[in-house]
Amino acid sequence: MVELRKDASSYAYSVRAPRSRGVIPPSSYRNGGFATLADCLGDVARALGGNFSRIYVRLDGLCVGERDLVELRLEPQKVASELKAELKAELKAKASCAVRAESVSEPGEG
Repeated sequence: MVELRKDASSYAYSVRAPRSRGVIPPSSYRNGGFATLADCLGDVARALGGNFSRIYVRLDGLCVGERDLVELRLEPQKVASELKAELKAELKAKASCAVRAESVSEPGEG
């Protein structure tokens, strides 16, 4: 699993190998200081390309799916745009769920 995040003025990532039962181990590799998400993805592809064909991706703490590492290597800008769109959709869905939960009245009310 790769966790991508935007720091103050750059992007960084860490790599983890999730274990069963939802245990999240410490990261086994980290890198950062990338000007763009695409630059960060290109480095992920270089760092992991020989060892994995696909990787589970989290962006700013949310799951944004799985990607082929060859995509990250060949089209990092396209993948970055798609990941940002997926993150935006996830955030919108979470906000929508929160609004619906707030508008549901307790049994016996209303």
